[in-house]
Amino acid sequence: MKLRLRLVGISLVALSLLPARGQDHSFSVKDDIAMVRFSEPRSDPGVAGSEKATPSPNGEYVALVTTKGLLASDRIESDLWVYRLRDVSTFLRGTRARLLPRVIASIISYPHREQTTAYAPVIKDLRWSSDGKSIYFRGESVSGAYRIYEARLDRRDLQALTPVNQSVDRFDVVRNTIVYKASIFPEKRVRPSNAINSDALVATGSRIQDLILPDQLTTLTPETFTISTLRYANAHWSARSVPGYSDRDMTYLSSLFPFVLSPTQTKLIALSPVLSVPDAWKRYAPANGFEHLRLSESVDGRLTSADNLARPEQLTLIDLVTGKSTPLADAPAARSLAYYLDNSSVTWAADEKRVLATNTFLKLEEPDGSDITRPCAVASFDLPTLKAQCLFFETGDLDPFALHVLAVSFGSTSDQATVTLKRGVHEQVIQQYRLRENVWRLIASSTVSGENCESAVSVQRTTTVSCDLEVTVRQTLNDPPTLWASSARTGKSLKLWDPNPQLSRMRFGEASRYEWQDKTGRAWSGILVKPVGYEAGKRYPLVVQMYSYVEGEFLTDGLYPTAFAARHLASVGFIVLQIKKKPDTLTEADPQVHLEGYRSAIATLDAAGMIDRSRVGVVGFSWTCWYAINALIKDPNLFAAATIADGLDNSYLQYLLFGVGAHSILRQMERIRETSPFGDGLQKWIDEAPGFHLNQVRSPVRIEAINPGSVLQEWELYASLRMQKKPVDLIYFPHGTHIHQKPLERLESQQGNVDWFRFWLQGYEDPDPEKRAQYQRWRALDRGPITTQPATSSP
Repeated sequence: MKLRLRLVGISLVALSLLPARGQDHSFSVKDDIAMVRFSEPRSDPGVAGSEKATPSPNGEYVALVTTKGLLASDRIESDLWVYRLRDVSTFLRGTRARLLPRVIASIISYPHREQTTAYAPVIKDLRWSSDGKSIYFRGESVSGAYRIYEARLDRRDLQALTPVNQSVDRFDVVRNTIVYKASIFPEKRVRPSNAINSDALVATGSRIQDLILPDQLTTLTPETFTISTLRYANAHWSARSVPGYSDRDMTYLSSLFPFVLSPTQTKLIALSPVLSVPDAWKRYAPANGFEHLRLSESVDGRLTSADNLARPEQLTLIDLVTGKSTPLADAPAARSLAYYLDNSSVTWAADEKRVLATNTFLKLEEPDGSDITRPCAVASFDLPTLKAQCLFFETGDLDPFALHVLAVSFGSTSDQATVTLKRGVHEQVIQQYRLRENVWRLIASSTVSGENCESAVSVQRTTTVSCDLEVTVRQTLNDPPTLWASSARTGKSLKLWDPNPQLSRMRFGEASRYEWQDKTGRAWSGILVKPVGYEAGKRYPLVVQMYSYVEGEFLTDGLYPTAFAARHLASVGFIVLQIKKKPDTLTEADPQVHLEGYRSAIATLDAAGMIDRSRVGVVGFSWTCWYAINALIKDPNLFAAATIADGLDNSYLQYLLFGVGAHSILRQMERIRETSPFGDGLQKWIDEAPGFHLNQVRSPVRIEAINPGSVLQEWELYASLRMQKKPVDLIYFPHGTHIHQKPLERLESQQGNVDWFRFWLQGYEDPDPEKRAQYQRWRALDRGPITTQPATSSP
């Protein structure tokens, strides 16, 4: 330990010798948390058009939402801003030196439920009023309830339209009517359905987490929802509940599905859970690699349980007057079987006699099984007969370079349809269909760039605003997101707003796309982040993070803020490689393929003279924990330190703990091993399951468990390493989410990993006295000091 303590002093001296560069410091975890991010427009470089701010229906304004973390209060702040387009036009002509947006609403809270994205806002789902004078949105309170708010452009005050004891999951607006789906908040505790009496329960068939952790998994739990309408008349809003509608479901994936009010505000199409699965549904084909999701009822009968994330759901037509619900297709939504690259959407014809729906299966009609069992990419449904026709069937499966549905719309009549498809990031194909002789026929097809204003996505957003003026978010791997105004007519483009001027005073490691091949010739790609002040020919410690990346998006952590800390590590002398994992096949070949990905990346960077291969660390998050743990076992000298954050490794104890009551997990692990771990199958599990081979691990391992269920998930790994006296540290986030959202959770996860890798790979200890206990704990795990001279930059 003398080496580490000595390096603290050396680092402080070295800092004082650094030349002044007009920049304050290198980008840190705290800077990342405080960074303002655009939440609306989302600006996903992988989705063409997502960078454009949505104009109001009258073409006078655009709206934006920004989000940032507040470390002092451990909260998230989201702000709703507007620009008057007339002022933007004046700014573009050069007659105004500076133009800042006007904030009309602010909410400070934090996401209480599991989110599908990083940096989730607490202002969501913007909807313009028909006159363009108000914006409706969902805002999350500090208690975790979502309410619908109205923010008027002519004054800075918010009107809450839904009661404080409801939490709104979805809503839609047509003219003076809002329809919304909400749960009672907080939900009243009821006697469990499996109660024998006040002191005993029937546990047979239950999930272990439901028995020993009741009411503790609050970030991902079912809620009971009803549907209501709000109508504005005579200067006030009146509410009405839709009779007879009630379902129990989770909110986690609900935003990915349609919730669309009809033009006359009397009907709604939404996704509803399936309460029983017809035997014929087994014929529907899951996406490639997801055979374990095939719709066959499990032995424990939990396929349709509300706590099953893989629960099948279907599009439903709901009469808002009577409450009657009718399946639109009498078939599951295709996303239920893992077809996630095609958008799931619904569009009404103006006369309400037809709807277009995307990414859904159609009803099986043929008793001989000759039906097409793949999803219909775009289907039309005649109303009220529900006659269904498929414009074309899905053929791209999960190939990201195949054509996938992005949006649909009707033309001037309900016999005309426009379909926008995407191929990769930049290419869109627009197809025109006509209904002739009761058959939909393709009559025209054209390819456009993702920036083309005339794409169907842009047409759907507004039909009243000229394509001349656009307000967009621009960013690159190395340039933070800023807001720009541009004119298609003049070609002029100017930066409108930089929400993070402080970043210009910070130093960043350079990020670039990196490609290589493994020994089998398999191609790999990633984002390589060089350390601040990178010197060619110098060998640096390396940290490998594997999951994915978004090319063209400003990179901070790598992809998610759980454990990943790419730029932050680059700020303190590391090279970081963010690798895109290969598609899963759910076989034992998967971790072996990714082991070769790790090995070849390290070998390639070593051959280039960039890294010291004796000082390489790895971060596994979620699914890639399996790959990282496998590498620690199969090649114990490959990594000198590791972090495993909230993921499955498909091992024996996880099978026993989570297979009961979760048939998709059971089938997933049995598919990987091609057998169950009983009888003759046990030996195969002993040979292959990671938990039986943790004696091979030599690297120090940091484990991050997020919520009580995650502790059970990670316990086999932690307990085995601990009982073998191997260096292992367990960090627990009792109320965290899989993708960290709260600032203090992000700080410990990301900065904790920066400290962890600096300790093991650089021999560095932060002199901050508040971290003294952390280093005392790690020294007790010490397997021997790093002998190579590490980088000495301070955080």
